[in-house]
Amino acid sequence: MYSPRLTRILRIAASVLAVLCVFFLVVGAYLFQLSRTLPNLSADGAAFRPARTSIVYAADETVLAEWHGEQDRTVVAFDQIPESMRDAVIAIEDERFYKHKGVDTEAILRALRANAESGETRQGGSTITQQVVKLLFTDGERTLTRKIREALMAYQLETRADKQRVLETYLNLVYFGEGSYGVESAATRYFGKHAVDLTLSESALLAGVVQSPSRYSPSSDPDAARRRRDVVLGKMRVQGYISVAEERAAVAEPVVLVAPSAVPAVAPYFVEYVKQALIDELGSEMVFQGGLRVYTTIDPALQKRAELAVRVNLPDVKDPSVAIVCVDHTNGRVLAMVGGRDFTKDKFNLAVQGRRQPGSAFKPFVLVTALGEGVRAKDVFSAAPYSVEVTDGVWTVQNYENSYTSGSMTLAAATDWSVNAVYARLIMKVGAEDVVKTAKAMGITTPLEPNPAIALGGLRTGVSPLEMASAYGTIASGGIRREPTGILTVTDDVGTLVYQPEQTGVRAIEVKVAQQASSMLGDVVQKGTGQAARLNRWAAGKTGTTQAYRDAWFVGYSGDLCTAVWVGHPEGQVSMMNVHGIRVTGGSYPARIWKYFMDVAVGARTATVKPNGTGSAEASGPATQTRVTVCTDTFLLANSRCPNTVEIDLEPGLVPDTVCREH
Repeated sequence: MYSPRLTRILRIAASVLAVLCVFFLVVGAYLFQLSRTLPNLSADGAAFRPARTSIVYAADETVLAEWHGEQDRTVVAFDQIPESMRDAVIAIEDERFYKHKGVDTEAILRALRANAESGETRQGGSTITQQVVKLLFTDGERTLTRKIREALMAYQLETRADKQRVLETYLNLVYFGEGSYGVESAATRYFGKHAVDLTLSESALLAGVVQSPSRYSPSSDPDAARRRRDVVLGKMRVQGYISVAEERAAVAEPVVLVAPSAVPAVAPYFVEYVKQALIDELGSEMVFQGGLRVYTTIDPALQKRAELAVRVNLPDVKDPSVAIVCVDHTNGRVLAMVGGRDFTKDKFNLAVQGRRQPGSAFKPFVLVTALGEGVRAKDVFSAAPYSVEVTDGVWTVQNYENSYTSGSMTLAAATDWSVNAVYARLIMKVGAEDVVKTAKAMGITTPLEPNPAIALGGLRTGVSPLEMASAYGTIASGGIRREPTGILTVTDDVGTLVYQPEQTGVRAIEVKVAQQASSMLGDVVQKGTGQAARLNRWAAGKTGTTQAYRDAWFVGYSGDLCTAVWVGHPEGQVSMMNVHGIRVTGGSYPARIWKYFMDVAVGARTATVKPNGTGSAEASGPATQTRVTVCTDTFLLANSRCPNTVEIDLEPGLVPDTVCREH
């Protein structure tokens, strides 16, 4: 028989034991539930899927731009984070990181004591592991329940992932200020380099920012950031990460930052064009948060030449604007794009979004249609002013600047000198409907109405330089149409293919028709309205000038490049009657700009990108073409008696296999 006192003690002990059992059962059940719900943080797990920054590359693999939503983040592997950065953040944020199991009781007690003595919160006891849990798995609310949950999850996390994985995750998650999430984005933003290239001093500065990105901002308060950096370096020395000499050298380094840039330094209009294409294809969430690697077609050397061509020829702010698009017609890749004078002031892309009247630059679509229906270059047409009844009245056509031309001329001569009356008669012969079909097949995507006035470029909506470069490229490639694209491939940040445009060529016009049209457009450059565009090699093209000199074009090709140039005022239909003393026609500034660009561009390309997005130094240019002399009457190889001939560069498959027998 137990004494009453002993009985009471046993009852109390039993009650405590029961409470403890219940407590441990509850905690055990809670931990078990956490173990079932805690996301996997292994290398192939799905836990670490924050918004990541997408990176855009030029054809030579230089970075064009970075796209991100609210969080600018580029995820990097542990071995791409320098040891100095890893040591610095451990020294200042969690010096017992390699000793604790997710929660550091010593740090918590030390923080409680320091905060009690100061009467305010000066220290925190959260470990790096707890901060990872907070960033990944909790809502960040400051409650006791949340703190307990963080601690329990931190213990669980360190049973699932090793210290290296936890630290890697932390350095890719944490905020460094100025919109930069993760060490890679911070290194790029503040120092213009990759994280792997950070110096000791730079690593310490970034580690110091983490506690309070606004207070220790290197941009807004460089002195505070420098003092904080020195604190980090002192802790690193005390904890044995660096020597006294290393600390002194790092402290002596000045804080040198790069200027932030929201606008791509190279080809901003092109970058925006690619962005919009990908948003249409993949959606904005994937583009801005998916960590994409976008490999583009832009050639930085050609892009610089295109921009220089504009500045050299029309340098004044009050000058008309210029749009340029250069396409490799053998594959549809956009190599250069100028969409306006200043992207920071006007983001409207004249090269893609701008649709203006093409004037006589639209005549090649009538020409190709006619050649395909059996009309020959030597066929004769009246060149006198022309009037004809059409569905909405009488269509009256006069020639360039309303000059009267009597007599007749061949289609070849009318093309050389862009004689309106001949082309008006020609479209009435072949039909506007057929011309619309031809233009669409060749690459014009803007809706067209089958009105005879389109023969002279009288369109309801107009066309863009991108469309024109692509469509002329169909002639240059022997009748094969290839959709223009600024994108080679798109992968995610681990290299998995996400998107690749389909670039299969489609035959749009017959080989012989393309050959004949090329020969005639070559004459336009050699002896017609496009002589200002002459190169030191064969070239073909067409001028275009609209009523009252409101729009001026030159579109042409040589080698593997096809380039469209438009000159005009984007704000409206403004006449260009006196630009540096001349009226602007297609044969003036557009042809000169085209020549300035193409003189260097043709054959100058030495760097392309392989289909998988990796760089190479493949040669690309006109070396595969053959120069031949063709009779312009029969479009066969010329003999010594042919009266009208032209030298032309052709792909091997387009070279005629017979000699002219008519002469």
